[in-house]
Amino acid sequence: MLHVLFGILLIIHSLIFIMFLVYVKLPEEEGYFGWSRKSWLLDRFLGEKIVKIIGFVLWVLVMVGFVVSGIVILAKHESWRIIDIIASFISLFAFILFWKNLEPKKTYFILGPIIAIVNIITLLINRWPTNTIIFG
Repeated sequence: MLHVLFGILLIIHSLIFIMFLVYVKLPEEEGYFGWSRKSWLLDRFLGEKIVKIIGFVLWVLVMVGFVVSGIVILAKHESWRIIDIIASFISLFAFILFWKNLEPKKTYFILGPIIAIVNIITLLINRWPTNTIIFG
């Protein structure tokens, strides 16, 4: 039964990344919320269109990774762990590339990289939770 909870949480977690694909306009005093389609690093070397494509691809990969991980855990397959780790690494990489261009305040998004780091540490290094805990 615990695998159902974990699976659903992973799928819900993936939905959070929609905010990086849809640049939401807030009231005038607030400006925009989400990713501004720029990168502190990539903008130096690549055109605006390429940076947008890279960003969209990375954020979509993160979303798909967590959805697939959730579905795989619901199907009680042990490969959920590696899928989750890969999605967490891609998430962390995307946050690094686009951190300075998250609006309106970068601190609103601090939980994202923290969750990615915790995921990587617990799943890869500590190997927790074990499949025995998840699947019973």
